[in-house]
Amino acid sequence: MSRVLLLAVLLAPLALAETQTPYPEPTPSPLAGLDYPYSLFPDSADHDPAIPLPQSVLGFPVGQQVATSSQILEYARRVAEASNRVELVEYGETFEGRKLVYLAVSSPDNLARREEIQEGMAALADPRDSSTGEPERLIDELPAVGWFGYSIHGNESSGSDASLAVLYHLTADRSQATAELLEDLVVIIDPNMNPDGRMRFVNGVHQSRGEQPNVDDQSLVHSGYWPYGRGNHYLFDLNRDWLYARQPETRGRIPHVINWKPLLFVDIHEMGSQDTFLFSPPREPYNPHLPHQGSDMGNRFADDQAAAFDEFGYPYYSGEWNENWFPGYSDAWAALRGAHGILYEQARIADDGVQRPSHLLSYRQSVHHQVLSTFANLETLRENRREMLTAFAEDKAALVSGRGPYGERSFVFPPTANQGRMNELLGLLAIQEIETHRLTEDLRVSRVTDRLGRDRRGVTLPAGSIVIRNRQPEARLVAAMFEFDPHIGESALEAERESILKEGRSTLYDTTGWNIPMMFDLEALSVPEHLTRSIERIEPVRVKGDAGTADGAIALVASGDDDRSVALAARLMERGLNVRANTRESELEGVELPVGSIAVTRDDNRDLDDWQQQVVDAAGELGLAVEPVGHGRAPGEKADLGGGYWELLQQPKIALIGRGSSNMLDFGAAWYLLDHRLGIRHSHLDEGRLGGADLRRYNTLYLPDRRGGSLPDALAGELEAWVKAGGTLIAVGSAARGLTAGEEPLISVRTLSQVVEEDLGEYQDALYREWQARHDPLPDSIWSHAAEATALPWEGRDDSLPSADARKRRDDWQRLFMPSGALVAARNDEEHWLTAGTGEYLTGLFSDSPVLMSKPPVEAPLRMGVYTEADKNARLLGWSPVPEGRELRVRAGGLLWPEARERIANGAWVTRESVGDGQIILFAHPPAFRAAQIGAMRILENALILGPGLGADQPVTLP
Repeated sequence: MSRVLLLAVLLAPLALAETQTPYPEPTPSPLAGLDYPYSLFPDSADHDPAIPLPQSVLGFPVGQQVATSSQILEYARRVAEASNRVELVEYGETFEGRKLVYLAVSSPDNLARREEIQEGMAALADPRDSSTGEPERLIDELPAVGWFGYSIHGNESSGSDASLAVLYHLTADRSQATAELLEDLVVIIDPNMNPDGRMRFVNGVHQSRGEQPNVDDQSLVHSGYWPYGRGNHYLFDLNRDWLYARQPETRGRIPHVINWKPLLFVDIHEMGSQDTFLFSPPREPYNPHLPHQGSDMGNRFADDQAAAFDEFGYPYYSGEWNENWFPGYSDAWAALRGAHGILYEQARIADDGVQRPSHLLSYRQSVHHQVLSTFANLETLRENRREMLTAFAEDKAALVSGRGPYGERSFVFPPTANQGRMNELLGLLAIQEIETHRLTEDLRVSRVTDRLGRDRRGVTLPAGSIVIRNRQPEARLVAAMFEFDPHIGESALEAERESILKEGRSTLYDTTGWNIPMMFDLEALSVPEHLTRSIERIEPVRVKGDAGTADGAIALVASGDDDRSVALAARLMERGLNVRANTRESELEGVELPVGSIAVTRDDNRDLDDWQQQVVDAAGELGLAVEPVGHGRAPGEKADLGGGYWELLQQPKIALIGRGSSNMLDFGAAWYLLDHRLGIRHSHLDEGRLGGADLRRYNTLYLPDRRGGSLPDALAGELEAWVKAGGTLIAVGSAARGLTAGEEPLISVRTLSQVVEEDLGEYQDALYREWQARHDPLPDSIWSHAAEATALPWEGRDDSLPSADARKRRDDWQRLFMPSGALVAARNDEEHWLTAGTGEYLTGLFSDSPVLMSKPPVEAPLRMGVYTEADKNARLLGWSPVPEGRELRVRAGGLLWPEARERIANGAWVTRESVGDGQIILFAHPPAFRAAQIGAMRILENALILGPGLGADQPVTLP
């Protein structure tokens, strides 16, 4: 063969490779139902070509696929530039740097008088300064404002895509109907309420999408994966943040809702993909402070929305699972401020479509459902503009009247040494624009009620107390936030109990307790008077402490009464300073230092010339007062600075364990606490990869609440060796339950269900020991020489329990009634470092949480139930003894059935147990819940920051 011919043969495959592909380009298989036949706009639409179509930015028609957050923002900006019917307002920025915007859509004349409209609504909302006849004039002249909030849950995407179609139609349509609509209305479009969560969701869709359409709702493209897109950057559920205002999305949005005072607020969501479409009105229970419940106006909106769906034959429903008890949802919070709140829930279609039993539902159709609903609600709002403005004005007039439903009640917060926590309250009052007063001198009132429902008479309220009078324009919101114990109506209670007994499940959708004083664990009193004497109006601003001067000091100290002291310790240790905390009360140069206070000494920081300035600077960042002390001796039995009760802390090196079955909400709340409240570095670990991780880098691990109650064997095995070597393990909720389970659990704490059939005498004895340590007088015969029979705490009373089978049967029955989230009172061991910053008792949430059972040597710094004096004999309450002359108050607020109260009574809310050189701290319920349980969060902060030094043994490091 010639060399030329040989070369041609060798090159032939290469030439073929350049002109042919081994497989044809993929072509999506035809799938009936994906091509949605209907327009998203009314047939009468006449769109102005000067207004850009959404697809000019998206690159595809609305609803063909999910739009990104940047595309939504870009389209909003393009329309605002092109139309005189819209004004774009930037109201904040997310943690990931994405802009938060809304669009006010109305006639050009209305937009030109925006401030006049807002001032007019403000005058209707507060008629105390209005002249006679002004409300009638304003009702005649003002347009109605409707706020449409799309996709506050980032993975419920159809709402935000629908907002683009709504924005286009309202700005581009030249029909007379739309022009008249915009003369009568101002439409607020909040197009993308959770941009960070949406992008996490969109990225997941893009990464899971193939060339072929996927209509299986179990597939990852539809289901998503941990941590999903529902929450914001820190995984918070923003639809539960309106009362607490912890996140920037909420804090940016609230002032604008307050300024516009919408008559209609629509909260636009998605639900299970095999469902249909739900809209308001909800069913019972209704929160008693919400207006419009069961009103004719609610039915008008629902009827018009139903008619719009009936025209296309689309299914829908109202009520069923949608109850209206928790007041912290978007529509409920807005309703408390005077709006008519409406919820949409569309079956969730993340991409392409979803196959249902009878047909395929496309994503574009799900978007159309949201568009249809929006237009239907706008028409109803327009038709009822005058009636709704009148009802708004009449309700506000009643709220500021002494004869109104809130005319004679005030909430009072006495002064506290915990100024950091009081600042949290003042900041919340400011963002919610709630009128606030302060007592200028002591004031005696005839009667008060405290957080535990105890009435007291003839009480003197101290000067400096914060006063929130219920009679004010935002009276409904004030009552919802601060009323101690609202009650669910009898018919709803009957339905709830019937569901529990027949089906073994609750009908309630969220927590039944949310009271701000209880969540914050601040002493508060309800006074049945509209207080007017000895008070002054204040702007609720945060109070900063004076860092003082450090010249000549041997130490700088900060009181553990203030929550900010823990953050100070954490930041100083991260910056290389040595810090001490006391496990016994101390007093240095007149500065009282309760357990858990912080001291930075000259002796511990000899290598740092600027140690004093570093302390002052860090305290200044926190607004915390630090005190210089020149002598280390304390009076009496209090702890001297150089003694063993002032222990050197260990810098916490913290990791959060996530992914797998971890609860993303609890993980996110702990992440936020470390990042923002404490402001320190930490790591995130994947529970599925702990076997390959070097856990020696960390001395503190946080195991969040989780789905289910078991831990993977590999995870438990990795944790055991690490704890015994000196680690501090903090486990929460179901994770705590998981540590108590198994044949050879790592700890001795058990749950009630695990031990109910065993001998409970040791657990009873633990309660006797705790009680008698505080209340048992010294025996009269203490110095007698003779041996005599002594009284035992259980003698003379019947502590016998039913048989093991009977106990198990009772526990199974009572477990049916565990709460969906009630507020409980837990008595506090005030000498324990874990409860530093807590008073006599803590109020916090408890749900279907493990009832933790502890006995010595396990420590239980917080147990459920507060002993109060009562004319009652000694007795058993479930498994646990109650002393003579006492009753045990367990429920603080929310629904906690009597069966559940008995079951959880005297169970531990927090335990601490030494394991080898380390320790395990268990929380029955997530303490950082929604970053709103400020009191419980302090316990967690103590565990994270003080724990490695005060509860675990760490070796001395040699130079």
